[in-house]
Amino acid sequence: MKKKQKTEVAMQIEFICPKCNTHLAWALPSAEISCPKCGKWVTKKNSKRESELYLPLNDDQLSLFK
Repeated sequence: MKKKQKTEVAMQIEFICPKCNTHLAWALPSAEISCPKCGKWVTKKNSKRESELYLPLNDDQLSLFK
């Protein structure tokens, strides 16, 4: 009997600064981003997310220029 392989797609989340509400970036949940306005470091735990929206890495919505 063959084992089913798990295929996980890397997903990005939106990072929003909890101090000044600046929309920073879409990045992997393990990222740490420094806010350019106030200098606060933002992680998944302290990010002020408006919703639990996840996007795949290759999502066309995240491509600004092609």
